[in-house]
Amino acid sequence: MDCEREPYGVVNSYDRAPGVIGRQLGQMARAGQKRLRIPVYHHRGPDSGTVMDSTGGRLDASNVRNLTALLGDVKAAGFEAVEVGFFPQDANDPTGWATFDQGLYEENWGVVRQVRSVVAHSGLAYTLDLLNEGAPPEGEKVWLRYDKTLWEDYRRAFGVRDTVGFSMTVWIAGRVPQLPEVYGNTPPSVLEIHLYGQEGQNGTEYQQFMAADEALDEIGYEQPLIVGEVYYNDTVAADGIRRAGADARRPVLHLTQWPILRKGKCPAADVAPPIAYDAYAAAGF
Repeated sequence: MDCEREPYGVVNSYDRAPGVIGRQLGQMARAGQKRLRIPVYHHRGPDSGTVMDSTGGRLDASNVRNLTALLGDVKAAGFEAVEVGFFPQDANDPTGWATFDQGLYEENWGVVRQVRSVVAHSGLAYTLDLLNEGAPPEGEKVWLRYDKTLWEDYRRAFGVRDTVGFSMTVWIAGRVPQLPEVYGNTPPSVLEIHLYGQEGQNGTEYQQFMAADEALDEIGYEQPLIVGEVYYNDTVAADGIRRAGADARRPVLHLTQWPILRKGKCPAADVAPPIAYDAYAAAGF
């Protein structure tokens, strides 16, 4: 596999290889993976094979059919649950906005509502990540406004029981102090962190987890955690997260891996298909 992801998006390109995808899902489930994280990449522009056109606030009928069929295969393969994460790209990505764009916000919100309906009707247990790694860092006022607006709209429409809100990544502890402003008096009942350790740079997975736990304690958040992304089948990450969960005494409900190696060559993904899970299974995840 090279580093070109665009032709291979599992939602946008599902209809190109449904048999292959179904078989690979079965292999993943038999290898111990019982939960799956599915990214929804979208933007205002043509489909790329991975990124879907969301112009007007809706994915087209072919992409909806693909997502529906993919979820059916996930269920048939024996997965217990899915998490669907929203990955708005290019102009739709609010983390790059200089000013708040109401039109693009409405487009993203429309996709969230549409995709949630498809997922909720799949028969699978599910959670939603409203913006991948979207918990805002300190000082990001436009990003913070986006999160606050989306959280309030989502809460009013659907409640908060089926979402982690906005997942957090490095530096996680630096994003925690903004959470009360994002969520107000109604935070999600579970939070999600993504752990990619780089010893000597941003810390090990153990250090990242413990820093997040301490920061959450400081704001009075006691929610359990989902580890939504980690290096692929990585024994160092597995051991560090296992130890941190025990030392912090903050439950980890489950862990899903991302198909990228600790010393991989590609920035987005470099393992296809991501079947092996024995490192995390051996650590109790």
